[in-house]
Amino acid sequence: MTIKNQTPDRDEVLFAFHEAHVRPTAQEIIDWVEKFPQFADDIRIHASISRDWAAHEKESQEEPSESCLASAYSRALSALYDAEIETAVVQANGSTRSLREIVAACGKDVATLQNEIGGSIGIARSVLADLFNGIMLPPLSNRLANAVQGSLSLTIQELQTALERTLTSPRLGYANSTTIPTVNARSCEDIIRNSGMTSLQIGYWLDED
Repeated sequence: MTIKNQTPDRDEVLFAFHEAHVRPTAQEIIDWVEKFPQFADDIRIHASISRDWAAHEKESQEEPSESCLASAYSRALSALYDAEIETAVVQANGSTRSLREIVAACGKDVATLQNEIGGSIGIARSVLADLFNGIMLPPLSNRLANAVQGSLSLTIQELQTALERTLTSPRLGYANSTTIPTVNARSCEDIIRNSGMTSLQIGYWLDED
């Protein structure tokens, strides 16, 4: 399909993209993002969902279930978060940066931080994802705060300021549930206790040992 308008709207671009690429490749996604940068996030989400549906259709001709669709949407959000971290550009204009911007400026992502911060004790990736997505409410435990400070070379004041900034723009980012996730800010303690980590890890990250 050819887009004839000089200033196509979002739905027109996504429909054209869907018609042109049932299962878009990485290069095709890049080409469309470069052509329509104003719809970059929408194109990436649509591409992720399209690839999931295409893969499912290969396995079965049945209509996708509600849980399958929700899972595909969830994985698309995770892919979008990773793309955002990889492509984020932090402007040196003196404005307050969020934790996501600081991570991007350091050339890191949640997986990298999990390895750096976890150390020998280990830490659930979901805990760090909730922190950097603006879902974890302060105060942070001393061990978690110190670990994040060390990994990102921040002072305690810089960490607190960045966390406040992050909380003003929460993201759905890391998603692994079978239902469409929603933003639901929770305390640091609640997130750690319900992270699925071992009792030893939970006690460690809550400064209980």
